[in-house]
Amino acid sequence: MSPPQNKYGPAKAIEFYNKNTVIFLTGATGFIGKAILEKLLRSFPQITKIYLLIRVSGKKTLKDRIENIFSSRIFDTVKSQFSSAQEFQEKIVRKVVPVKGDISANHLGLSDEDMAMVQEDTTVFINSAASIKFNDPLKTALEINTNGPLRIFEIAKGCKNLAAIVHISTCFVNAPMFEQHIDEIIYPHPLGDDPEAIYDMLSTKMSSKEIKDYEESVVLKAYPNTYTFAKSLAEHLIKSRYRDMALPIVIVRPAIVTAAYKEPVPGWVEGSAATNKAIVAGSIGLIQEWIGNESTKTDLVPVDFVVKTTLLSATTADRTLTEPRIYHVGTSCINPITWGEFKTYLNSYLIVAGPPSQRISDDIRCDFYLPAEFERRFEARFGELIRTLDQHKDNEKLKRQIIMAKNLIIDFKAFTLNQWFFDVTNTLALDDAAPEELKSELKSGLKEGMDWHRYMVCYASGVHRFILGEEVAIPYGMVAKEKITGRL
Repeated sequence: MSPPQNKYGPAKAIEFYNKNTVIFLTGATGFIGKAILEKLLRSFPQITKIYLLIRVSGKKTLKDRIENIFSSRIFDTVKSQFSSAQEFQEKIVRKVVPVKGDISANHLGLSDEDMAMVQEDTTVFINSAASIKFNDPLKTALEINTNGPLRIFEIAKGCKNLAAIVHISTCFVNAPMFEQHIDEIIYPHPLGDDPEAIYDMLSTKMSSKEIKDYEESVVLKAYPNTYTFAKSLAEHLIKSRYRDMALPIVIVRPAIVTAAYKEPVPGWVEGSAATNKAIVAGSIGLIQEWIGNESTKTDLVPVDFVVKTTLLSATTADRTLTEPRIYHVGTSCINPITWGEFKTYLNSYLIVAGPPSQRISDDIRCDFYLPAEFERRFEARFGELIRTLDQHKDNEKLKRQIIMAKNLIIDFKAFTLNQWFFDVTNTLALDDAAPEELKSELKSGLKEGMDWHRYMVCYASGVHRFILGEEVAIPYGMVAKEKITGRL
């Protein structure tokens, strides 16, 4: 891709993120959004205002939600730069302006006053809000993952000083193209040449029952889940409307997002992503067998790689193009890991680190089997237990955990049995164009590669620390000391 013909570009990232930059960030309570917020506050102190779209429900107030965000341990690094909690509040937290709203509501649920404020001030929108539930009903997935971005674009049209909109999508919008090399483009939609017609049909012409039937008979025949379909449809609508909207949109497509590689803390991780749950389930001895092909290449990418690409890509937004720029953030084409290697590195850690206190059994491991063998092993291990638990309601929690774990495995099997190869040419070119003084801050890290064994130890120990809430004894004997203390 040739350098962008706009006012900024990656070489002028310092000018782009200046004291007049105002960010509007969605999804800040989620894994990627929280990491983006932390990076902005830590690496770009010159930015004076960041709006956060926050959904408030029940008795929780905006203040409660903000306090919850900043209670995350991802902010420990930036907090350590200040002598007191009060100084952190005065110099950092004051920049963050919570705005009550909802990605699934018309006009994002903004009040007239907040709408006017956002449109007056905002220069950069970053949309990381999404439902990542694979089994959401299609109607729900569309409301959040397709209509959500469209609502943001409508608001952005009224912004006076808009420089960029970064829409965080997923590499797996092209899930139907498994076993293929996938470029950073929007391919023809597998369900028809007219995505606007598909959207119109689902939005205005179908009943709830008809949408459900379409989900089962059409969508899930082409896509592994409603999440990837809804994300894909959003991209196609962006493309078809791009010229008419005349908005500076870029699309960032991460692969399977995992724990931080370096920033702000090696191994930092939150959330309920399937790979996190696999490590948790293996760590506590709940589920040992998973559906998967050990020779299949997966595409795992650390969250800090995604954050850096997101922030640098904003500098390339250009409303004069015929369609949006797209950046893949993944490892399948340049430094892949197989599920077999994932298993080996994870098990080597689990064996040495030992099970956490919440363990259900001492059989702590993760192994992959093809579907028929998985079903046989699951029945042998849990069949009689589940039937026994059915007769004892006081053990309902354990039964529920086992069933949820099995459903997770089934939901995720499309990604452990199949492989894709996501081209990262645009992202590598973006890295190369970054200004020298910001390369360490904004280069994705893809070109430098990763030591997967080292990383998996950090990832697994991060799950223990940040999700299970247990400080694990560092297993010095398994790899060199510097590999597992975060000095990556």
